[in-house]
Amino acid sequence: MDDVCATLPTVQQMLYVDTVGVQAMATRWGAAVDDLNETVAPTGLGLSCQTSASAVNAAHADVAAFTAGLAARVVARATGVTQADTSYLAQEAASTAAVAAVLRPMASA
Repeated sequence: MDDVCATLPTVQQMLYVDTVGVQAMATRWGAAVDDLNETVAPTGLGLSCQTSASAVNAAHADVAAFTAGLAARVVARATGVTQADTSYLAQEAASTAAVAAVLRPMASA
């Protein structure tokens, strides 16, 4: 039985992951995306100090395009974080089961 334990790698340090915190972070990112998607360019003529309404409209179109791209990236990142968190939890469960399977015969000896 000692040979089995000798083949297990030693753990250098513990890794603690706040999975609830990771999920909360992904939720906050989703809320930020909602805020980004609510941004609407004002309509109508601008102030008299603006050089032209068409230039302002073009700038608003650029901002809207940037905002949409940013929102898409935040959604993708939040989705990735959520998937990584799910994968982490599954890996931890599999690792716990594997260690338990090795230790179970040793405990009954």
